[in-house]
Amino acid sequence: MKASRAVLVAAIVANVLGWLLPAAADVGGYEAFGISLSPLWSFEEFDDEPIWFLILMVGSALTNLLFVVLAVQLLRGRASKPVLWLAAAATLLNMHWVITMESDRRYLESGYFIWVCSFALLAFAAFLEVRPLRR
Repeated sequence: MKASRAVLVAAIVANVLGWLLPAAADVGGYEAFGISLSPLWSFEEFDDEPIWFLILMVGSALTNLLFVVLAVQLLRGRASKPVLWLAAAATLLNMHWVITMESDRRYLESGYFIWVCSFALLAFAAFLEVRPLRR
């Protein structure tokens, strides 16, 4: 098995674990996904939050769809620099919770950190695919 494929499998396993394990306090990863998307259908509940935070919140949830698209691209052998950069950007975007939660960041649990690592692993798998071979 190629190194890039092994890292991709690890990324997929980590992403699934991130969905199943607690992300914050008593909130599972799949529940955190729903909460992050909730400003789209109940905006009035978030009217005291700044718009930049709501954009980060929804954007973070949407990176899950991006993960699936990019993982499929890599599985099909269609690695490219945009796949690498999108996965790296998603990793950075998803790390915003550590900053934006301020003192509540202590409630972040293993599922969140494993989930963020899955994006970093996805970026690493893309890197291994697109890097030039040394001879």
